[in-house]
Amino acid sequence: MTKKVISARHTAIILFFALLGCYVALSPGSIAGQGYAGEQIDSGLRMLSVANAHLKGLPVPPMVWSRHGPLPVLFDLPFLKLGKSFVSPDFMLSFSPPLFTAGLAAILYLWLRKLCSPGTSLFLALTAAFGTMLWPYAYIGLETQQSLFMLLAGYVALAGGNNRRWPRILLFAAASAFAISVKSTGITLGPVIAFLLYVQFRDDWRSQGPKILTTILIIASVWTLSHWGTNAYWLPRGGGSGSLRPWLVDSALQPFINLIGIFGSPTKGLFVYAPVLMAAIYAVPRAYRTNRDLVIYALLVTGCTLILMCLLKYPADETWGGRYMHLAVAPLILCIGAAWPRMTWRQAVPLVVLAILGAIVSFLGAFYYYGVRDFAMQSVGQNTFERITGDNDWNHILFNARLFHTWISAGSSGPVVWTPSHIWIWTAPPDAPPWKGLNLLDYCQPQSFLVRFWHVPKSGVVALIFALYFSALLVGVLGLAWTLISTAKDRSYEHVVS
Repeated sequence: MTKKVISARHTAIILFFALLGCYVALSPGSIAGQGYAGEQIDSGLRMLSVANAHLKGLPVPPMVWSRHGPLPVLFDLPFLKLGKSFVSPDFMLSFSPPLFTAGLAAILYLWLRKLCSPGTSLFLALTAAFGTMLWPYAYIGLETQQSLFMLLAGYVALAGGNNRRWPRILLFAAASAFAISVKSTGITLGPVIAFLLYVQFRDDWRSQGPKILTTILIIASVWTLSHWGTNAYWLPRGGGSGSLRPWLVDSALQPFINLIGIFGSPTKGLFVYAPVLMAAIYAVPRAYRTNRDLVIYALLVTGCTLILMCLLKYPADETWGGRYMHLAVAPLILCIGAAWPRMTWRQAVPLVVLAILGAIVSFLGAFYYYGVRDFAMQSVGQNTFERITGDNDWNHILFNARLFHTWISAGSSGPVVWTPSHIWIWTAPPDAPPWKGLNLLDYCQPQSFLVRFWHVPKSGVVALIFALYFSALLVGVLGLAWTLISTAKDRSYEHVVS
């Protein structure tokens, strides 16, 4: 093993803990209100109760299932178990999305080091971590497990060279199985896994029969178990397909309109919530000439997700941006790195500008709980799906910017009234009710525990949690400083090889 590889791996480890510290420092200390996380907490706690009843010979309570089956809940169990002894299960599970997101960014950095110079690799990894929707979803969760396992499967298959020893094959099989099984819609990513399996064994598939068969059996077994658990949740509710049917498009033109909106919608577009990915438009053709397998992998991940999203009336929901495209962020960042492994000023300046814009947008998404906008919309009677996904007056970024400005200026006296009014064409109906206003001071409280309790007297558990988050902030800042300094001193530009 070369000294350079050791340096890259050590840097990736430090980067992981640095990002974990930064993410944790702004944690709300709770996750139950994020999407369906409350369901998974209930399911996980019931799993622990069932296991405890079996061990002690007590009556076994009925199982409580979550919509994505038992697999994602299994990853929650260590946090939930620890939470029964320290603070609460909800508090401890809030560490899970930052952990998965930091792991994803560390793997992304390692993969980039095989494609780019150290400086470019760190810049793109930090841009992904803080300049895209990865940052807000370090608190929202929902997509982090699938994105991590999909990237890990790609890394093992495409960045691992010709290493086909059993430990690596089993790691690839497990990562692939988890990638398509931690969400009930994961089967749509089957073509990605099939391609990675093909790349892994295409050179000597005739002599690799046992490994190919083992890989397929592991993936199929894990998915079957997960699908069984998913059905246990959906069948009493009319079945998964029955629940999905009302959300499907009813016009042949809608998928095309959705396709454009998924990338360019001002309210939910991927390029709005991860601006640096606009560079992928130019990077993909360039990277295809030198890293064909990587580009095909990135396009398959993006395309398989798009196919499902384009078939829905609303390819986004009330959460931050288009959350279903979270999966495509890291693969598209890899294409940018493959296209420009050694950036010149001409290439770096626009990327830096896009990264700064992305950091501002992502900060606003991380600083506030996404549901605050929903509460505000309900208070003025405008909480329709059409307004959530397409009304610029309720643009999530602009709304959070209003909240942040209100919070910064909170010293001013009196309420801060904002009226989400709309323009009638050409005259308002005679019976139209007046637009209601709301007080932004009621909604501008940040979600970060550290920020909320900064100037508040603290004691007991609150003081302990505050100290924990503040320590995480110190670890994060010092870790990032170390990675920046060590990368600045690294003058080597050769590709990393295993």
